[in-house]
Amino acid sequence: MNKIILYVSLILFFPAILFAQKKQPKFTLQQCLREAVKHFPTQKQLLLNQSKYTLEENNIKKNYLPQLNLNGQASYQSDVTKVPVPPIPGFNMPVIRKDWYKINFDLDQLIWDGGLTKNQKQLQTVDYKISDQQVKIKTFELKKQINILYFNILFLQANLNALHVLVSDLNARIKDAETALRNGILLQADVDALKVNQKLAEQQIIEKSEDQKGLIASMNQLTHLNINSAKELMIPKVSITSYTFVNNRPEYQLLDMQKSKLTALEKMTTVKRMPVFKLFGQAGYGRPGYDMLNDNFDTYYMAGVRLHWNIFDWNHVKHEKQILNIQSDIIQTEQETFNQSLRAELKRQLSGIQKFEKLIKTDKDILLLQKSVVEAANNKLKNGTITATSYLIELNKEVKAQLSMQAHKLQLLFAKYQYLTTIGNL
Repeated sequence: MNKIILYVSLILFFPAILFAQKKQPKFTLQQCLREAVKHFPTQKQLLLNQSKYTLEENNIKKNYLPQLNLNGQASYQSDVTKVPVPPIPGFNMPVIRKDWYKINFDLDQLIWDGGLTKNQKQLQTVDYKISDQQVKIKTFELKKQINILYFNILFLQANLNALHVLVSDLNARIKDAETALRNGILLQADVDALKVNQKLAEQQIIEKSEDQKGLIASMNQLTHLNINSAKELMIPKVSITSYTFVNNRPEYQLLDMQKSKLTALEKMTTVKRMPVFKLFGQAGYGRPGYDMLNDNFDTYYMAGVRLHWNIFDWNHVKHEKQILNIQSDIIQTEQETFNQSLRAELKRQLSGIQKFEKLIKTDKDILLLQKSVVEAANNKLKNGTITATSYLIELNKEVKAQLSMQAHKLQLLFAKYQYLTTIGNL
């Protein structure tokens, strides 16, 4: 009798033991996400992208600085210019030597380039944003991975809790069956069948426990945290105020940026046809200088304004714009396809959310009814009309109903997180 009382006491406190984890958690989903991003190697690319952007921007700004070049040349030619004049007494016509030498210091100063440098800056800024967005996409995938790991750990814990209740229920049934066996009511095969189910449940506990350890190890690897068990994880909270369609996915935003890049390229193509004005200057020393008839080494210089204008390009720019417009249309179709797929996925997920909300309502009804059954069984136990084992079986059903409701609540949370993830609000 004392053993029965002890067993009943353990079962009565079993739900408290199962849900004691609520008093112990110390890690949240947001903390895991934050730490995973913090230790994500790809995050270093953001700083590298910033450094690259700064260097490229400085290089573009230097388009407005004077370009200085030092050029030298030594040559020998087969013939030189001669002046066809008859001999004049007392005057020797200078003869130009065939070996020439010169060293020049050349300067080019941009005055106006038709907006080419300005558009180069805009294009470079768009490229920088695209590089950062690609990092955000990888980070988003990491967050999805953490999300799934976190909830799978909690799911496995819910399964383990249910399996422990099942083992407890089977223990009670086996004890009752052994009593019936001794009284000649059941056969040994009936008792063995219950024991087989007990071993199978224990086997599932081992399997899911090891699976959970693997998931926790993966979580620790990605977050650099020290999570030892699922009991240390808090049940996250989430609320969705509106199910109106939005698309905040980083992949979709990348498509927008790619369209912006095409717009910048189109502007760049247009300014290629604009005239370019430059100041230029040259100072040098060599033989001959600008005076071809002076056969001595001499200094020389020149300064002026240079114009470059491609007045006819055989419709090259026009065709480039057409190509860019086609590429923009292609990206537009990709966005429309993305939205179509997203809407379909959100419909499916919304149906899942509604399903779990309905299941939780029925769980509450089942739990309320089962509590009435347990209360009636408790009265029968007090009156001695049923055995303690029968009472424990009904009590275990109540615990199973509680666990089932907790599991459905967890699945509802995950479904909502998946919905937010799908629209890009993770």
